[in-house]
Amino acid sequence: MRFKNYTRQRKKPIQGLRSFKDSLPKDIKEIILKKADIYSKITNNWKKIVGTDLFEACYPKSFKNLKTSRIKLLYIMVKRGHEIKVEYSRSVIQEKINSFLGYEFVNKIKLIAYKDNQK
Repeated sequence: MRFKNYTRQRKKPIQGLRSFKDSLPKDIKEIILKKADIYSKITNNWKKIVGTDLFEACYPKSFKNLKTSRIKLLYIMVKRGHEIKVEYSRSVIQEKINSFLGYEFVNKIKLIAYKDNQK
């Protein structure tokens, strides 16, 4: 019986359970790592990107890439009462994110309001 090379990621056998990272196909693993790296760059440098005023009013929630329509959406959580300030600076945030990364990462920004319980 022939051994299929594409069923395993490691060449040497390991004892016990395989890690989740090793069980994924190589192509999917690269895509996940690339998107996670870019999203973590945005969240870690959010204060530098948007400034202190908008940093206290909003934060990035998630990123969605719609390949069929070539739309790259960034969802931003906004505190209630600050929606207008963030809405007017939506294009500025988009330009700053794209210039920070060096290429067009975001086409559209969607705002999601939430109630802040800390006072």
